[in-house]
Amino acid sequence: MNKNQKAELVSQLKDNLTSAVFVAVVHYRGMSDKQLYDMRVALKAKDCGMKIAKNTLVKVAVKGTDLEILTPHLSGPTAILYSQDLIALSKVVSDFAKEIDVLKIKTGYLNKALVAESTINDLAKLGSLEEVRASFIGKLKAAQSNFVRIIQAPEAGLASNFQS
Repeated sequence: MNKNQKAELVSQLKDNLTSAVFVAVVHYRGMSDKQLYDMRVALKAKDCGMKIAKNTLVKVAVKGTDLEILTPHLSGPTAILYSQDLIALSKVVSDFAKEIDVLKIKTGYLNKALVAESTINDLAKLGSLEEVRASFIGKLKAAQSNFVRIIQAPEAGLASNFQS
């Protein structure tokens, strides 16, 4: 990789990470190519990103940003995961960490602070934004249906009394 390619990679990485709501750092040594591929596909399906780059390049990319607190965790084979939806990213990484023993969640970054592995696993248990929206809409529709049924109940009762 020449100097221009490295500069482009650092710029792209900086843009992706600084625009993300949630960033996770994972240790992936021992994962097979198939497992890495499957994880990338699962992340992409949830509009999440994954980048494996040299730690020195990642350190250069985060230098001077709020993400600089990730620097101590950038050692060994690390992958950087990022997303606008912290629940979706947490679910994917948590599920893969359960399936693949060698995948270790090092830390996460949310709201200018580091997040522990246990917090990421707790976030994974929450419903995704789509699930919460669907549940909310379902509850609204149920309330409307009940309201209509209650309003129509006296009419139905009155009509059945005249038919008998």
